[in-house]
Amino acid sequence: MLKYIQKKKLLLLAGDMFLIYCAYLLSPIIRFQIFFFEPLEGLGGFSIILCIYLFCFYIADLYNLDVRVKAPRYIFNFFLANVFSAGLGLFMFFFFPFIGFGRGIFAITVLITLFFTYTWRIFFELVFAKFLKRKQTIIIVGAGKTGKEIYKVIKDDPTYKVLGFIDDNAERLEAPYYLKILGDYMALDKITNNERIDQIVIAIKDIKNKELFKKILNLKIRGVQVYDVPSFYEENLGKLHVEYLSDSWLMNIPIHGVRRNIYNTRIKRVIGTILSLIVLFITLPVILLTIIAIKMDSKGPVLFKQERIGLNGIPFEMVKFRTMKVGMEKDRTFAGKKDDPRITQVGRIIRFFRIDELPEFWNVLRGDMNIFGPRALMKEEVEEFEQKIPYFSLRHFVRPGITGWAQVNYPHGATVEDALEKLKYDLFYIKNLSPFLDFHIFLRTIRVVLFGKGAR
Repeated sequence: MLKYIQKKKLLLLAGDMFLIYCAYLLSPIIRFQIFFFEPLEGLGGFSIILCIYLFCFYIADLYNLDVRVKAPRYIFNFFLANVFSAGLGLFMFFFFPFIGFGRGIFAITVLITLFFTYTWRIFFELVFAKFLKRKQTIIIVGAGKTGKEIYKVIKDDPTYKVLGFIDDNAERLEAPYYLKILGDYMALDKITNNERIDQIVIAIKDIKNKELFKKILNLKIRGVQVYDVPSFYEENLGKLHVEYLSDSWLMNIPIHGVRRNIYNTRIKRVIGTILSLIVLFITLPVILLTIIAIKMDSKGPVLFKQERIGLNGIPFEMVKFRTMKVGMEKDRTFAGKKDDPRITQVGRIIRFFRIDELPEFWNVLRGDMNIFGPRALMKEEVEEFEQKIPYFSLRHFVRPGITGWAQVNYPHGATVEDALEKLKYDLFYIKNLSPFLDFHIFLRTIRVVLFGKGAR
């Protein structure tokens, strides 16, 4: 999963870690005016401080390289992240005093960190971001519909310089594509050598020309990065385009989500159980208040139970807080719309804060679901989408989740088009499932909940 994160972001993150550590080492020297160097002293307390800062920085979107560090929004988010980091640090040290710093040292650490990390961002934007800005030169083999769609995806990406197309038909490219066809298929290796091409995208479904196939293979062996269409979309957009998948492609690539390794079969289940117990315990007051509010707002049961499709297509009963008027649940005319008249007043509130999904942690404890995975769908939806969308059944080879890669990347929708778009993210998740990807989803979910962005 690390290959899908920009190296510039990793460099920015590494700089934050180093500078927060420097702030931790400098604080006692400033506080007591005595120089001493004990890098391992109080390492437990520092580790907690470091994790808190990186967590808050991520949630505040401070690793978004598309926003200038002097922009008002970025500055506001930066100071807010530092305030929350300091607050969480004080909270941790209050409840766990054995890992704490002295108050003076902690205050100095906070101030130095504030100065160091923002100065680092200014320096990074002025120097490193420009220094590392070398664009990848890319050509697209095939100027047909697929090649043009790829060009649309990357034409505004600052990390790419699209040189042109390779195609046997010189008349195939019409306006408004402001690129040219550089040559025919047989000129591929010559053009690649002369123009110092970094990447090639093969926008041809089946390569029937054996000479072209040999040339592409030869370039790959010589170090040029070669992508087929599914791999290119996966690398750049974090999803698999179903339209370009084939049985042979799926057969020849590793699918990590269905591997019977210790993480998939044991650790993920243990993590889900522990997190569910923690969430249900912490949110118990919210759960009790929600039960009272639902009973006062409208007639009917507190919980809404519905059959959903789980692992291997086996149905299970999902439990949620009821947010709709009794008897209107099956009317899907307004499904996925903000102004859904079926939703009660209390239902709108608990949906906005995702409180309606808290009972789903009971499904996790029962083993019906995981914390992370594709959204569990109704039987009617599955039957409809399996008929209209290729490879839709693949999403049922992993256990459904409360949150997932599709949920944090695409808003809720009830149409076939929405299902197709979400399937692209689900297939990416199934192919690349790992502890790192699940942790990434965990952080993205927190950001979605806090800032109200994402699926309704």
